[in-house]
Amino acid sequence: MEWFCGRSNTTDVIEDVIWNHEFTLNNACFVDLVNAAINLFYLVAASIVLIVLSCFTTLRHYFSNILLQFPGHDVRWTLSIVLWCVLLCALGEGILTDLSRDGPTQPHLYIPQALAFLNGFIFLVYYHHMEYWNRPHLVWLLLLYWILLIGGQVITLINLDYQGATGLEVLRFDIAIVLLAMYFIYAIMEFNVIRAKVRNGRFISYPDCADAVPGNLRKGNLRFVHDYTSLMSRTTFHWLNWLLKIGYKRPIEVGDLGALPEKHGDIYQYGCFLKAYEKERVRATTKGVIPSLLRTQWNAYGSDLILSATLQLVSSLLGFIAPVALGGVVTYATTLYYNLEPSHEDNASTNYYITVSSFFSNGFVLVTIMFISTTLKSLTLQYATYIQTIKGMHVRTALQNHVYEKSMRLSSWTMTSGDMTMGLITNHMSVDAISFYWWYLFINYLWTVPFQIIVLLVLLYNELGYAALIGASVFLIVVPIQLKVGGYMSAAQKQVLQNADDRLKKSNELLQGMKLLKLYGWEEIFCLAIEQVRKKEMKKMLKLGGFLIATNVISMMTSPIITLVSYAVYSFVSPFPLTPELTFSSLALFQQLIMPLFVLPMTIAFTVNAIVSGRRLERYFVAPEIEENDDGRAALCSAEQQFKEGGDLGEDEDDLLDVEGNLVQAPSRSLSNSFKYERIPPDDVDFKSNLVTNGSTTGVYGTFHRDTSVTDFERTTSHSVPENTAVMITKGSYSWDTDNPVAILSDINLVIPAAKLTMLVGLVGSGKSSILSAILGEMTTLSGRVLFNRKKNRIAYTPQTAWLQNNTFKENILFGEPFNEKRYKQVLDACALQPDIDILPAGDLTEIGEKGINLSGGQKQRVSLARCMYSNTDIIIMDDPLAALDVHVGSHVMHEGILGFVMKEQRTVILVSHQLQYLQYAHKIIVVDSGRIYRQGNLDEITNDDPQLLGEWGKSMLLQSESEKESGTEEETTELERKELLKQVSMVPGEELKFEKAGTTLIEDEESEHGSVSWRVYLAYAKAVKFPMVLAVLAIWTLQTSATVTNNFWLSAWSESGVNATLFNVTEDASDDLGYWIGGYALISTIAVILGLFGSSVQIMSALIAAKRIHIALLHNIIHAPMRFFDTTPVGRILNRFSNDTQMIDQKLMQTINRLLLIVFQVIAALVVNTVVVPMFLLFVMPVLIIYYFIQTYYIATSRELQRLDSITKSPVFAHFSETLGGLTTIRAYRHERRFRRNLFKKIDTNNIVFVFLQMVNRWLAVRLDLVGAFIVLISGLGALVMSALGNIQPSLVGLALTYSLQVSMYLNWLIRQTSELEMQMNAMERVEHYTHIPVEQYEGIYAPPPEWPDKGDVRFTDVCVRYSTDLGAVLRDVTVHFKAGEKIGVCGRTGSGKSSLALTLFRLVDTFKGSVVIDGIDISQVPLLTLRNRIAIIPQDPVLFAGTIRFNLDPLEQTADDKLWKALEIAQLKHTVSELDDQLDAEVAENGENFSLGQRQLFCLARAFLRNARILVMDEATASIDMQTDAILQEVVATSFNNVTVITIAHRVATIMDSDNILVLSDGKIVEYDTPENLLIDENSVFSSLIKGKN
Repeated sequence: MEWFCGRSNTTDVIEDVIWNHEFTLNNACFVDLVNAAINLFYLVAASIVLIVLSCFTTLRHYFSNILLQFPGHDVRWTLSIVLWCVLLCALGEGILTDLSRDGPTQPHLYIPQALAFLNGFIFLVYYHHMEYWNRPHLVWLLLLYWILLIGGQVITLINLDYQGATGLEVLRFDIAIVLLAMYFIYAIMEFNVIRAKVRNGRFISYPDCADAVPGNLRKGNLRFVHDYTSLMSRTTFHWLNWLLKIGYKRPIEVGDLGALPEKHGDIYQYGCFLKAYEKERVRATTKGVIPSLLRTQWNAYGSDLILSATLQLVSSLLGFIAPVALGGVVTYATTLYYNLEPSHEDNASTNYYITVSSFFSNGFVLVTIMFISTTLKSLTLQYATYIQTIKGMHVRTALQNHVYEKSMRLSSWTMTSGDMTMGLITNHMSVDAISFYWWYLFINYLWTVPFQIIVLLVLLYNELGYAALIGASVFLIVVPIQLKVGGYMSAAQKQVLQNADDRLKKSNELLQGMKLLKLYGWEEIFCLAIEQVRKKEMKKMLKLGGFLIATNVISMMTSPIITLVSYAVYSFVSPFPLTPELTFSSLALFQQLIMPLFVLPMTIAFTVNAIVSGRRLERYFVAPEIEENDDGRAALCSAEQQFKEGGDLGEDEDDLLDVEGNLVQAPSRSLSNSFKYERIPPDDVDFKSNLVTNGSTTGVYGTFHRDTSVTDFERTTSHSVPENTAVMITKGSYSWDTDNPVAILSDINLVIPAAKLTMLVGLVGSGKSSILSAILGEMTTLSGRVLFNRKKNRIAYTPQTAWLQNNTFKENILFGEPFNEKRYKQVLDACALQPDIDILPAGDLTEIGEKGINLSGGQKQRVSLARCMYSNTDIIIMDDPLAALDVHVGSHVMHEGILGFVMKEQRTVILVSHQLQYLQYAHKIIVVDSGRIYRQGNLDEITNDDPQLLGEWGKSMLLQSESEKESGTEEETTELERKELLKQVSMVPGEELKFEKAGTTLIEDEESEHGSVSWRVYLAYAKAVKFPMVLAVLAIWTLQTSATVTNNFWLSAWSESGVNATLFNVTEDASDDLGYWIGGYALISTIAVILGLFGSSVQIMSALIAAKRIHIALLHNIIHAPMRFFDTTPVGRILNRFSNDTQMIDQKLMQTINRLLLIVFQVIAALVVNTVVVPMFLLFVMPVLIIYYFIQTYYIATSRELQRLDSITKSPVFAHFSETLGGLTTIRAYRHERRFRRNLFKKIDTNNIVFVFLQMVNRWLAVRLDLVGAFIVLISGLGALVMSALGNIQPSLVGLALTYSLQVSMYLNWLIRQTSELEMQMNAMERVEHYTHIPVEQYEGIYAPPPEWPDKGDVRFTDVCVRYSTDLGAVLRDVTVHFKAGEKIGVCGRTGSGKSSLALTLFRLVDTFKGSVVIDGIDISQVPLLTLRNRIAIIPQDPVLFAGTIRFNLDPLEQTADDKLWKALEIAQLKHTVSELDDQLDAEVAENGENFSLGQRQLFCLARAFLRNARILVMDEATASIDMQTDAILQEVVATSFNNVTVITIAHRVATIMDSDNILVLSDGKIVEYDTPENLLIDENSVFSSLIKGKN
């Protein structure tokens, strides 16, 4: 007792205890003893309860990563943080009061406070376990504790009143008042817990009331438990530790992350957005304006943004404490260093206890306050950032869904006219949606930056007076300059993006048409075009780099100019000299002022981007849509409708678990995919009310206001269609262009009989496909209407160009239909697909690549046909699917599939075809000519009406029937396709085939590295930059940092001279002294800025030059790669190197390296300065740095994998979107928008779960790094004060050390972020580097032939052996043949016999590993590759047109006169078509030539071949997509226009080569026959003769 009270105060208490006021309530020691006993009681009792429950009950086995929060949880934790601070303050007050008193120490002044402070932690541990174990009855001990503490504080106040220490200036009295209020609040909160948790007279917990468990927690795979942990765990993101442990041990997989809570899910968030958008649409409609996305987002997310803004405000206020406290620390250090006595107030009533002013002037207290404020600032800021991140993700998700939803209804003309290309719409989903995400991250800075600037200016004025305002006025000059530069940067960035878009468009064209370009020898032309655009892009990027340098230099020079101006003005006008406390307190404030001004331009830029993106999206959301006519079919299902239907919304549900992991519900699924289950709504939210407007049956979408109730699918109108009719068009006129309605189809009146075959025939471009589009509702109706039979109107559709998904063979056929094995096998047989499937390593579970890239055109079309046949539909619409099939397979599909399988099911078939031999099977024939119906009826009726037409058909049918006979013994195209499949399978080594749940893919997996990026990649980048430049940059930045540190030491010495002048009356010439300090500071500052300018300039410019070199190397290597590379690599993957990866290297990488250099040298400078000032600092900071190292290692291992998973899971979202855009007509025809929408929900949710964990890991890191920085401030401050007390360092150096320490936390945070960012961006460099080292073709030759070569066209093959790849077998073996000049050679044979390979050999597109090919006496292997390919002409099987003009497509070098172009078009039967266009030769060709039919595109290729004027022409099934009438004309044209040319025709219809001079018959890569057709036909045993005479 004597020790507790202090010897002078315990005599009476011990020897003569009297239980009255004098010795109890009026005795401070007794009161403190009572308070100590209360705290000791709780400490022991709570510890016993926790130990007993955790060690001796069943709870010892309990483990869960979630926590069910009790009422008032967040308030309690927030209050507890305040309580900690108050109790820490009480502890400090007790210690300082004890130190300020004379005599022996009196522990009673601080022991109760120490116990209370310890109990602050014990109480939270106790409360946490009360929630964690869900044992509310433990609250009784807490309630008792708070009641006892209230009593303790009451007697404390009575005692203080007795001592006369009740003024607000007495800190102990203030603390007692605050604690009493807080204990009362805690007691009220415990009563609230009792109220909420008592039912029927007893406490409830989970075992008693299972329905108390939130629905999300019953999901067995919920890992994102942020909302189900304590507030401390949420603010520190401690709950994420499990993920970082996994990430540190092994690479993280998507399956590790589980599922998101419902309220963060794609479906729920899009529902919220739709509800808000509907509300805004109603407002906008009333006012006649476009619905505003900003208003929509405010309605949807405004409340959360307000919470985020409040937290950021608190963080900003906490951020002001440290700079202000720094001045007090320096003042205290001055008193210690110079042994100055602190002033005491001469007040008897306050001498006994320390006052508020004395307490907060203590340097050690102030350093502690700096530590706490820095920590709390970090927690509030990071939680605000968390909210902004989540809301940003929500708005990105909603916008991506809405863009997708809109695309489902876009009119076909909008897509093909160029107004909205696939690239532009994809940008809406990626760039524009992500712009809003970034804006949300910075949105609070729009108001916090002005607020911070105003407060900081007030604080600076308080420190330096008008001098601070004059210095700060520099910002008035700098900020407009920065904004102006930012505006220039934004404009330059826009120009860069425009050039990048142009470059990507040309790159995409180059890659899509690579085979054609190589055959024509045009790759260098397109490469040059890309380089020209790249040159423009680089000029704009150099301009952008210049603005970036200007921004960096302005930022670097702002701080020294402001400090120089402020301190110089203060020194001249103030009667007091510049002292350390003024200098470094104001310096810290100035430095804090820089950050808002640095963030402001970025915030403005993100805001501008969001506004621009918002306007683009607003216009897109009201773009023209397909017509929603009441035609008897089910209306397209909107998202609103799908939400109302329920049960069909999204991802498969996982088993549901209770909190303790017991299975409580598992939804079942039927085989029919029509299962229903009840979804668990998010907690505290009315799920359905947020998905759609309550009670509303009206939804609005895009430009159409329509009823979205279920009755949409049961609409009845006055019109009716006869039972025997499937579709009717009455008085129909249709156009594509909604703005310029010129009728493409006119006066269409037709009736499609139900359950019959109807065929549409006509010349190329006559309007057959347009009629199908009109039936499908894809065209704009000018007059008339389309009507369907209401009972049988479900449609299956096969487009002219087959559209396949990146899915398995089987799933492409099923297309969402339930699997029926018998029906499935029947369809495979009908489409002749079983042999193709048998080849594949995983059978029909083999994955079909992007756009069916690993299948041929015929295989894709047969899969598309199989989809139609398998579907459970009433009407099948087929747009010339037989054109892509060889005659035999086409006949098989027609007889077994269409006439057999389909017609037996009594389904209606509408078939467009040029295969006129099948007209005899049609119940109705519709002849289309120039957009009108020329004839319709059955074959007999048309025969009677137009015998001449029948005569023309007869000739064509004779040719086709002959071709059909050929196919009896010829395997033709189908077998070639199967051989190609076999090649691809053999190309992939067996052990590398991946059998995943989706099956096996024939496309090689994308190269991917795990772990950190190899040092070789950094070395490759350094080589691109050039090593001397790298060393120069490092040297310049080292000098710049040294100059900056020297400048700060100079400032320290300057301020210290002020202390000497004040304390020791040093009377030197003030003006000379001032000139010395100002001049030195200005000189060093100028040197530092100049070095910074040089450093930034050299680094940024060398990075841009390196980016140029890297792109050139990539482009040149890609265009020179062999065709095998393009056959096995998806175009999207290659294009990604030219888009995302190149942009990363161009812009992001240079900025990241620039920031990283600045940060690294600043951290080094801070550590060096602190070590110089306090050598012991290094000893104490080393453990902190070790912790920092482990944190960053821990973080980077997880972050790296999450970044990669984010990229991996993001790709399927955009791939699905692009896939949907490519197949919109098919999806809409099948009415499968629900299923595709569900797929999008799944893919976005998968990406979002990765994305949100990645962002949470970033927050986890930021909190810990800020805590490390706060500890560095604490260590630096305490160490400097101790050293100053010992007289070892001057006060100015204390200020300097603390100023640097305050910056360290920010720099350490940015250091890891930039390091991680650099590594992720280096992944782009890694991928590009890989593509710059792929093998290339041998373009150089050893002999340059004369310009007129070949002048004859004589071709000689000698022992030629050819293969497609070094790891594949030969496809041509020992071929020896001589084609004489001017001969017409027909090449035929079985598929896989080597016909196409022979043609490709002439162009060296395949590997000729033996023998020679000699043209006009010159071995082609010695000729430069481009020379060879430019001297030979080819009409390829797959026609390709490029975006641009018709002139460009015919003559990209623009070397041909117009009359020759017109002549070529006339020969190709295109003169009439082109002359009718507005701009004729300068008319624009759409992307992929979509504004021309497939047949017309083939004719353009013929015109190209004529213009080449080559002596050798190769025709590879050049007329497959042309009607027979046009084909006959072209055969005659070729015979006359190319009479002096050696023509090699690869025949798939032998009838087309009957007029050849010689026929070459191949089999298994060898020549079996070579002679004239007449001689071969004479020999009845010849293979050629058997082909002509053979029967099926």
